Amino acid sequence: MKNIPYYIYTLLAIVCLALPVKAAEQEHVQSAEADSTATGHYVHQIAVDLMPGLILHTNDFLRGSNPEVRTMNHNTGFRLKYAFSAPEQSEEARIFRDAYQGLGIGYNDFNPQLGNPLSVFLLQGARIASLSNRLSLNYEWNLGLAFGWHPYNEETNPDNKVIGSRVTAYIGIDFYLRWIMSRHVDLNLGVGVAHYSNGNTQYPNLGLNTAFLNLGASCYIGRKANHLLHRHEVAPPVSHDISYDLIVYGAWRQRGGYENGYPFLLNGKTAVVGFNFNPMYRLNHWLKLGASLDGTYDRTANIYYDVDYIDPDYNDQYRRPSTAKQMTLGMSARAEFTMPYFAINFGIGKNFLNTEGEFGGMYEVLALKINITRRSLLHIGYSLNNFHTPKHLMLGVGWRFGKISTQKPKR
Repeated sequence: MKNIPYYIYTLLAIVCLALPVKAAEQEHVQSAEADSTATGHYVHQIAVDLMPGLILHTNDFLRGSNPEVRTMNHNTGFRLKYAFSAPEQSEEARIFRDAYQGLGIGYNDFNPQLGNPLSVFLLQGARIASLSNRLSLNYEWNLGLAFGWHPYNEETNPDNKVIGSRVTAYIGIDFYLRWIMSRHVDLNLGVGVAHYSNGNTQYPNLGLNTAFLNLGASCYIGRKANHLLHRHEVAPPVSHDISYDLIVYGAWRQRGGYENGYPFLLNGKTAVVGFNFNPMYRLNHWLKLGASLDGTYDRTANIYYDVDYIDPDYNDQYRRPSTAKQMTLGMSARAEFTMPYFAINFGIGKNFLNTEGEFGGMYEVLALKINITRRSLLHIGYSLNNFHTPKHLMLGVGWRFGKISTQKPKR
């Protein structure tokens, strides 16, 4: 059982890393058919980042309760990235200015009890604001997997309650100043934060948070301009349509917590399955607003301790209630940031059916939607309770109904 998360994470990484290549091929065909104004070829870039940083001290292990008996601060990272952008004069480039997407690998040097993980990730970035003809404020997000931690081990690393598995998810975001030095080279300077966690698939799992400077350079292939394009242009009119995303997801989790002030950890891993039905109104090219009907079945929900009971499957004294009490329905308000190939969806909601126990209070969802085709998508998300209690991963697939064009038809 201990090896199952490793193999599933590896399979997920292969699927995710293959998607942008397929999406790029599809988008190239669609652009050639739908946009006669597009000229030239896709712009490619290779970037290198140096990331000196620090560890955010969110628990006692990082503050000094470790074999080194000192605060853990050591964090130096490197990234090598490949990305591509739409042709410079295409409609996509006019709407999503300087948007790029691709793949990357990274390496972090942490304290010995944490390890030196190697990460593989998807990335996307774009311009936020133009400061001059050659200077802009940009953002970039990363989502992937980090391999090679020194995780918690009862005998060899018992104090490390931060990382509980050799493979974790990796989430990062940077904000940086980009200076176009020439037609082929950009220099970047910014700040970023990153989070590492296994999503409650294995305990202990307090997670690791870091902050860093980003010192980077990008080399471009196929770029014609040595300045910011479309700086003063108005984006084409948007089609204010409603689309409907139906998501079906699943995950596994290990349950831990506190009972009368004492920590407990249940044996084994159990399933979580659910769905989202998500109508969204397109406000502009970059933002959708809407709601979602959310259903969840969690095999660990609302368990309770019984001193006179022994579970025959898990050999513990926690009773599982009926299936109905481990299912819930809720409604959430949703906002979605849409870009080529990807969309980031955020929701805040409350259950209205079976609101007892951990189904009570507010719940939050943060998800990445990866467009496989114009209608089908991959969904990678995470759910929280009351903005601080981790719940479970949301690994799923979806189908998009309704109109999905972003531009008004020409009269």
